[in-house]
Amino acid sequence: MEKLQVASALIATLEQGRAVELAVVTGTRGSSPRSAGAWMAVDATGSIAGTVGGGAVEDIAIREAVELLAAGSSRTVSYTMGGRVSDTGMVCGGMIDLCYLYLDSDKLEFFKQLEKVLVERGDGALEIDLAPFAAARPADAPAHGAESAATIVGAPALSVVDVEPGVAAGVTDVDGAPVYLEPLCPEGLAYIFGSGHVGRALAPVLAGAGFAVVSCDNRAEMLSEELLPGVLDRRLVDYGDLAASCKIGPRDIVISSTAGHGSDFAVVSQALAAHPAYLGCLGSKKKAAFIHGKLAEEGYSDEDIASIHMPIGIKIGAETPNEIAISIAAELIAHRRHYQL
Repeated sequence: MEKLQVASALIATLEQGRAVELAVVTGTRGSSPRSAGAWMAVDATGSIAGTVGGGAVEDIAIREAVELLAAGSSRTVSYTMGGRVSDTGMVCGGMIDLCYLYLDSDKLEFFKQLEKVLVERGDGALEIDLAPFAAARPADAPAHGAESAATIVGAPALSVVDVEPGVAAGVTDVDGAPVYLEPLCPEGLAYIFGSGHVGRALAPVLAGAGFAVVSCDNRAEMLSEELLPGVLDRRLVDYGDLAASCKIGPRDIVISSTAGHGSDFAVVSQALAAHPAYLGCLGSKKKAAFIHGKLAEEGYSDEDIASIHMPIGIKIGAETPNEIAISIAAELIAHRRHYQL
């Protein structure tokens, strides 16, 4: 998960007694290479962890971060990436808002707390107090470009707070003051039930895309580290009693790709009762009709049944396990980004 890697990298730098600048994308308008919630840590040498989008805007961000780090300062600034006058020379056509945070050893324990939320896929959100920047910004400052910057010494107040499910990263108003709120883990765990050909192909693809993958099977020999590299956890499960080993929650993702219709139905019916954020099942239209029919017999509503992604994956003519894994991963990325396929 990219954000965890960034947090771990900046913690390592702080533990060495060196300060680091964290650039956070707090908002965008129009086309932009990254959306709100992208992080990039920059040290005094210009070395980075993470990305705010690459290209010219990232080059500007690295230079600016190094300068702010030397000055012990934080900053908010907006840059355009298109139009007749582009602050970055890019032609995406949008605008990006950046918040640079000066972090020294005083922030070490805070980021260890934040790292714990990321590791455990908790439901906390990062809150950045933007009021000091608003106070430092001249009233006649332009809306974008270098002169739109508001700079403060040190760092603003940072907190990990609780937010309602579904809150998107962005700037909002809290008690009359501007803050940036960002759910740290919009999705919870990604359970893959079944580690056959497709399950094995899917696990590293999802892990590489930043999902916290838990691979599950009722066959111990299918759960080796060699077969399932890069996953968060591997669990031996009883398909008839998922709750004994998997506490599926409302932010979690569930994918059923077991070896048979009966076990897929067992997984889907139990997962559906837990109301995960996403539930999908591998199979043909005929298999979907079979499972839909059995769910109806068990009293599940038409709305609940319609929420199941089955057959799972976007339609790209996928045939091999690796192709099917890519089609499923694409659908899950669309789910993560709230993109309507």
